[in-house]
Amino acid sequence: MKSSKHASLKERDIRHVKIEDVSTLYSIYEFQEEIGHGSFGIVVSVVEKQTNENYAIKIVNKHSTGYTSLSKIYREIKILKTVQHPNIVYLYKVFESTKKIYMVMERCRDNLLNVFQDKKPFPEKRTKKIIRQLTNAVYYLHKHAIVHRDIKMENILLARNPENPKDDYFIKLSDFGLSVIKTGSFIQGMMHDRCGTMLYMAPEILLERTYSELCDVWSIGVILYTLMCGKYPFYDKNEMKLINLICNESPDYSLAELTPDAVDLLKCTLVKDPVQRSTTLEILKHPWLMEHKLKSRKDETIIDYMKKWKNEMLLPGQESDWMRVSRSDYSMVTGLSLIDKDTLTLKSEASHSPV
Repeated sequence: MKSSKHASLKERDIRHVKIEDVSTLYSIYEFQEEIGHGSFGIVVSVVEKQTNENYAIKIVNKHSTGYTSLSKIYREIKILKTVQHPNIVYLYKVFESTKKIYMVMERCRDNLLNVFQDKKPFPEKRTKKIIRQLTNAVYYLHKHAIVHRDIKMENILLARNPENPKDDYFIKLSDFGLSVIKTGSFIQGMMHDRCGTMLYMAPEILLERTYSELCDVWSIGVILYTLMCGKYPFYDKNEMKLINLICNESPDYSLAELTPDAVDLLKCTLVKDPVQRSTTLEILKHPWLMEHKLKSRKDETIIDYMKKWKNEMLLPGQESDWMRVSRSDYSMVTGLSLIDKDTLTLKSEASHSPV
């Protein structure tokens, strides 16, 4: 097996302290209101007594979380201990008792979805700013063999920009519970398990095919479309029909006054065939985002690397084998026909609502 050619990251010196109970934290922090919750537990706003600095503590109940979810938390901690990027949420400390895990993280004011719902759609300039930051963060992850796998607006937080206090759209990518660190190059580094949030999931994941970090690029495309058009590119309350839309239909690009460059970038990211999909570096070099260029010679090496990887995925002909899905394969996954789109059987309701 080939070894990974990605740049490796060293774990930062993050304190991981064993404690008896929460009383240790009460002596260090002043606990305030709950600012988030989920299947893992809750997130609480705190102030460090000695410095008066604001933080957020993610509290995980180890006994009620379950083994699978707990393993995701430990995986998230491992990744957050290694990454360091201005657009990725920062982990400061970890406290752990026999019953709970406490992750001390930077305090962010809100998530992108909440803000977007009040101000949708976003103007192009604001969208461009957000997508540039998001793509830079994901480019950094991919360069270091990390695939996020759950990029969505709820996991994009709005934080204080240390260089510009008036910046209301300085973002932080968060929630690395589904993320993986690739251990191989090219085909050896492919993933197989189906995970993520369906509205943002790439076709190859929904079709239960092997997939790569390019699944994150699809999610970036979904967010780009949603921010500018005010709705998801693919949506249906029925889960099976939603899968059919994602795998077979094209978004409506007439819903907003999209510039030709914006439409072109959307078509580069929302490509059904992942082999034809742009990489994060290619997105950053796209005319729509060219105000800030990456000029490092290493970047050209990454482009060559990605092109080599893409070429390995292609079989003779114009179409990737990934998207040569037979009618029986598709029906097995979705219960839907690739041909008869007018007689789709509605089987289950999706848990999501339109933006």
